[in-house]
Amino acid sequence: MITKGVAKYVYLDSTEKFNGEDTGKYTLTIGLNPSEAKKLEDAGVKVRTITDKDTGKEIKIRKFSTQYKLDDDMIQTVSGEAIGTDFGAGSDVSILWKAGNEHPTHGVATYLTAIKVADDHEPGYKGANEEIADFLTTA
Repeated sequence: MITKGVAKYVYLDSTEKFNGEDTGKYTLTIGLNPSEAKKLEDAGVKVRTITDKDTGKEIKIRKFSTQYKLDDDMIQTVSGEAIGTDFGAGSDVSILWKAGNEHPTHGVATYLTAIKVADDHEPGYKGANEEIADFLTTA
């Protein structure tokens, strides 16, 4: 299945940390427009609504994950350039994913397979290590 949205939280260069614990998963959380959110919900995928910290508006989001680091050639621009994890929050993305088993609380699992990023994507290192990410993205 293919889902389009805007990258919100990008943890593809290292595994995501949650409450100080390593989740063991590489993840990409995207903001969804209403039609993309509905497609996911119709497929049994749970979609969350959060307040966007940048705009203050409510947005729908979904996290996609994988246990394995994606090869650089599995993350490409629309024009076909392999960019690896060199894109940041705010980038327009299309995600190829596979549905996993349904969980009673979390709905259908969404396993990340490949990512296509807009040619005019937001560059930047947005890793799970906040100190490194802050250092590399601050002038």
